[in-house]
Amino acid sequence: MFGTAWRSVPLIDYPAFGVKTILGNLGRQIGRHQSPETKATTAMTLAAKGHALRQKVHQRLRSKIADDERDTFLRAIRPFVLLGQVFGIFPIYGITGSDPGQLRLKWFSLRVVLNLVVVVTALLQAFFEYGRLKMIGVNAKNVSGLIFFLDAAVINVLFLNLATGWRTVASKWHEVDQTFNRTPYQMVGWSLRKRLRVASFTLLFLAFVEHILSIVSTVHNQLNEIHYCNWTVPDYFKHYTLRRFANIYLNFTFNHLSAVFFTYVSSALTIYWNYQDIFIIAISIGISTRFQQINNHLRMLSDGVLIPGEEFWIRVRTNYVQVCELLDDVDRAISWTMLISCATNLYYICLQILHVSKKLANPVEDAYYWFSLLFLILRTVIVFLSAAHINDCAKKPLEIIMKIPNVGWCVELERFSTQLKSEKVALSGMGFFNLTRQLLFSMAGTIVTYELVMLKFDQQSESMGNIPLCSKFAFEKF
Repeated sequence: MFGTAWRSVPLIDYPAFGVKTILGNLGRQIGRHQSPETKATTAMTLAAKGHALRQKVHQRLRSKIADDERDTFLRAIRPFVLLGQVFGIFPIYGITGSDPGQLRLKWFSLRVVLNLVVVVTALLQAFFEYGRLKMIGVNAKNVSGLIFFLDAAVINVLFLNLATGWRTVASKWHEVDQTFNRTPYQMVGWSLRKRLRVASFTLLFLAFVEHILSIVSTVHNQLNEIHYCNWTVPDYFKHYTLRRFANIYLNFTFNHLSAVFFTYVSSALTIYWNYQDIFIIAISIGISTRFQQINNHLRMLSDGVLIPGEEFWIRVRTNYVQVCELLDDVDRAISWTMLISCATNLYYICLQILHVSKKLANPVEDAYYWFSLLFLILRTVIVFLSAAHINDCAKKPLEIIMKIPNVGWCVELERFSTQLKSEKVALSGMGFFNLTRQLLFSMAGTIVTYELVMLKFDQQSESMGNIPLCSKFAFEKF
């Protein structure tokens, strides 16, 4: 009986059969002690209740099936993409529709204009920051501003480039979701939509807290400076923006509208390097979940009792290859983003360690740098582990099929086994490295190496690039 592939029986038949059997038995038991008229009334009542219960069960199953069909990656990341577009990143249209074929990039549109405005502003700030560093000198800490602007501009351009080819990737992903939202595959635990939204919005909330702590730390330091220097500041917002965006106002005249604009751009640029990591995490969860569904489907074979036929393995291998092809498409689309993400996180972890290794000015600054460091490490670890989970889930079928006895092996299973042994299924950074668990430990060793380099550079440049308290720029008048 196991020589052929298993056939799936519609689950909707089981509740109906159960209701009929239970009500029928109950009717017979009651009927033994009732008159014919009462029996007829009871039978009609039971029939009505049975029909209502059957309709209720059918409705619940239909709702579950419809909900499963909506449990797609594109639908799950929709709020995250729309939130990013508020800050000018990933300016793709059609994200609210159900058809991935409607996704498109409109070059002459408000979203693209906002995207390019932020990119140009970031590059302009990088240019002016370079001029400011030439004037005051460079040390291991103040060069981070220049790197921040360049990095954010590159991230934005990469997502703009991703938007040009996202429709192809999204269409492929939609096909995969349709396959895995039907029997025999099923989700275990949270739905894909819930997993992605909990992960993305938890990390976004922590990123928001970090940004607020950064602003609070800056404002606190400025208020301490005002009190220490005995300055009279009639306009605190003007003072805050003049000191924070000194690289800009060394070259432009201050006005409140420009101050609001640069505050918005600063918030957008801060979001970008969090956004790219969360986007990678979401993609990793989306793909690894589909591999997990294959593993859950194969898990019933792990005891070696059930031996399916060749048709079963043809279907499983086809679906496995479908997810692998999706992974290849995604990897080509985001490989540069992966590389920039790893490099950015490596640098900023080293920078924040450098900050917390020194005695900080006050408890507020201390709280910000420690929270930033811990959050950055947490986010980096999640990026690596979620991406490495793809590789772990992709290798799992090999462990299961190796338990199948010789009598159950066939040509298609042999092909599947060979594919699992030979292929490297993982996200990569432009082909330079594959994101696996081993890479996380390698990166930890790299952080130690680069931290020693930064500490050496910090000691050599300790007397350079520091602006003493009570120093005024030429454009400040208060």
